Amino acid sequence: MHPILFHIRGVTIYTYGFFVALAVLISFLLVSRRAKAFGIDEGLAGDLVFLSFVAGVSGARLFYVVQHFEDYHADPWKVFSIAEGGLVWYGGFLASASAGLGIAMWRRWPVLRICDLFAPVIPLAHAIGRIGCFFNGCCYGRETNAPFGLSLPGDNTPRIPIQIFESTALFCLSIFLYLLSRKKRKAGELFTIYLILYSALRFLIEFFRGDQTALWFLTPPQWTALLLFGGALLLFFKTRKNINI
Repeated sequence: MHPILFHIRGVTIYTYGFFVALAVLISFLLVSRRAKAFGIDEGLAGDLVFLSFVAGVSGARLFYVVQHFEDYHADPWKVFSIAEGGLVWYGGFLASASAGLGIAMWRRWPVLRICDLFAPVIPLAHAIGRIGCFFNGCCYGRETNAPFGLSLPGDNTPRIPIQIFESTALFCLSIFLYLLSRKKRKAGELFTIYLILYSALRFLIEFFRGDQTALWFLTPPQWTALLLFGGALLLFFKTRKNINI
């Protein structure tokens, strides 16, 4: 684990924050490049990435702080130390999607086409962020005796490097969605495929996580994944039937 990337003139650059910033930069470049194919101005698409990112980080941090509120009693200002780690993906996704939906409706853009534009980019950005999680030592896996087990700083117990496994799966998902996007599809179809596959992936990944507590036999992210999977299936069938949304 390597939570601190380097120091420069008294400023600490955290590895987690670096990878989050890298994910945003790559997302901006890819969305801007793909925007024309979806009939959206490149500049406006870039603005959408930035605003969605701000909303996403805020929502992800809020979900994390609520879940670990006791960690901030002594030093409330640490709530804003995002670069050190502490983001919940589902919180970020909900906040980012809500912000993006609001902007798209305000601009009168085709909502489902916007979702399809982002579909291959979201898992790519997520995969890059998970690498940051690995170096930061958060979102760690269960204890294991397997040869690939790794220990966290201050913990000699070998654990499954689940962050790397999830990151690899997300990279593959991104490539798969990009290949699907090369063929003309119904509006919203690509995005719903992403939701279905990722929710299934996240449900399985949670069985190997070591930082979650079960609630009625499943972890909160697993319950969320089930809800997302059901909603995505419903949306998928609607898009296949050409129902306008």
